[in-house]
Amino acid sequence: MKRWLCILILCLAGCIDGRSEQEKQQQLRDKMIMADTTEITVLIPSLVSSKKLAITLPRCFFRTELQNKIVDRKIEVKAVTILFPLPTFSGFPNDAAAIKQCPDFSRPISGIGVRPLFPRIGTNELDYGNHWLIHQGFAYALKEEKNNLALYYSGIGGKLAIFANESKENKADISIDFWPYDADNADSPFPDQIDVHSVLEKEFGFGYVVYTSKFLHGKNKPLPNQWYFADALIDTYKRNQSLLDHPEILHGFINNNNRIYDYILENSKIID
Repeated sequence: MKRWLCILILCLAGCIDGRSEQEKQQQLRDKMIMADTTEITVLIPSLVSSKKLAITLPRCFFRTELQNKIVDRKIEVKAVTILFPLPTFSGFPNDAAAIKQCPDFSRPISGIGVRPLFPRIGTNELDYGNHWLIHQGFAYALKEEKNNLALYYSGIGGKLAIFANESKENKADISIDFWPYDADNADSPFPDQIDVHSVLEKEFGFGYVVYTSKFLHGKNKPLPNQWYFADALIDTYKRNQSLLDHPEILHGFINNNNRIYDYILENSKIID
C-alpha cells in the first residue's frame, strides 16, 4: 500500500510540474549560468565606424539569452545589459564588494544598458552636447532656465529632463529623465522613475535607472537624516520647488554617473 501511495505522489508531482523536459533543462542551464564566473567578452559594434566596444566580465553578469551564441568566450551583439544587485549603482551606498560578485537573483536586480550611439539621420556623424536633446524622436519643450541649466518637458506622462555636458566635473554628457508619479491620475504608469543616459568613448552610450530609497532595504537603506540625491529630487518636485535651484542634486547624479562610467571603462576596451 505504501509503495502505491509513493508512486501516486510522484505521479501527482509530475502532473503539477507542467514544464517540458526541454524547459527543465533550460532552467537548469540558466541556474548554472547565474553562478558562472568564467569571463566572456561582449562586442558591440559602432554605428559610425569600424570600432567595437569589447566588455569583459564574468558570464553571470550578462543576461542568459546571450549564452547560446558565445563562441570562444566571445559574442557580438547590438546592445547588452550588465546585471547588478539593485543598490550597487544607485549611489547610496556604493557597494564595492557587490560589483565583483555574481548577482544574487533571489534579491532585486538592476542593469546597465550599453549600446552604440545613433548618428544624425542621413549622416555618419554624431553630435555632442545635449546629445539626447538633438537625437530623440520626440520634441523637448523648455520648462525653465536658471543657474546655467535648463529643464525640459519631453515625451508623455509629464516627463522632465535635465542635461549636463561633459566638463571637469562630469566625465561625459549626461541626461537625467524624471518621470514623476501623478497621485491624482489613477492611470499614471510611472512610480517616480529616474532614467539616466550618458556617453561612453564618444561612439557608445549607457543607461540605467536610479531608484529611490523605498526600493532599498536593510543596510542599503539610508537613515532618515541621511541625504540621498534621488530622494532629494522627488522631494523637491513634490514641494513644487525648482529643481534648478538645487545644484547639489545634479552633482549627486553626476558623481554616481562618473562611478558607472569608470567601472565600464575598467572592464572594456575599444577594438578598431
